[in-house]
Amino acid sequence: MRSPGSAWLRSLTAKRVPANAVMMVAVVAAIVTLPALIEVNLGTEAEPLIVPVAFYAVTSIAVIGLYLSFAIPIFLRWKHGDRFEVGTWNNGSKYKWMNLIAVAEILVVSIYLMMPFVPGAVPFSDELAWKYVNYAPIVTLGALLLLTVWWNVSAKNWFTGPKHTIDQAVVEAYDD
Repeated sequence: MRSPGSAWLRSLTAKRVPANAVMMVAVVAAIVTLPALIEVNLGTEAEPLIVPVAFYAVTSIAVIGLYLSFAIPIFLRWKHGDRFEVGTWNNGSKYKWMNLIAVAEILVVSIYLMMPFVPGAVPFSDELAWKYVNYAPIVTLGALLLLTVWWNVSAKNWFTGPKHTIDQAVVEAYDD
């Protein structure tokens, strides 16, 4: 069972471009960036101090997403130990301590990037206003929740791994 709309998303143009998927990602990115239209002034009307809160949130989301994409295989390598089939580029037996440090660093940076930027964004404070809120944790944790539900309900039943798109001769030519 495929996800709703997956046939539309994976369809390719004549030049083999997943244009529908690219457009969907662009629309979602635009929606996530819409709060940038709200001007956030931390100063006074006489002496304005405009802060790009939405810009900080969007860049935080991008960095957290990139870091988590690294953390998942690093953690899985550590978790599976010697059962993990390593590629030509790996850190040998040092993975036993290096991977834990790498995942811990990624978690620390991700938590730091989810913290409020200004006092008006601190939850449960009297100054709290939505225009100050760092929405990086809402988007990131919401996406992780949706992906977890999707994986458990659907994808784990049909996903068999990435398809090989490189000829075996090319792989052997560059194999160590």
